[in-house]
Amino acid sequence: MADEAIARYLRALERAMDLDGSALPWNKDRPSHQLVVVDAQEHDFGWVCAYNSKAFAEDGDFLQALAGNAPVIVDREDGRLYGTGTVHSIEHYLAEFRAGLRHPVR
Repeated sequence: MADEAIARYLRALERAMDLDGSALPWNKDRPSHQLVVVDAQEHDFGWVCAYNSKAFAEDGDFLQALAGNAPVIVDREDGRLYGTGTVHSIEHYLAEFRAGLRHPVR
């Protein structure tokens, strides 16, 4: 369930990223974005999945890395996805999630 949920989320992000700026002439030959899970940690409530561009994951080129991509929580009970953030440590967002403060992703 978690694999399918995060895969759907990443495909939707790819589509949105590919559309961003697509009307600009220099974007017509730009390759499609590809996102992959680079780390998944299991917890009592589900999984925390960090993702990045496939290009960065394969060769470590920081010019291909995403910025501001916060890990996503996949709830074990219902497979729903919840956002975290980049301001605080992941432990902060996990504590919020456990306390019931949840931020569903679209």
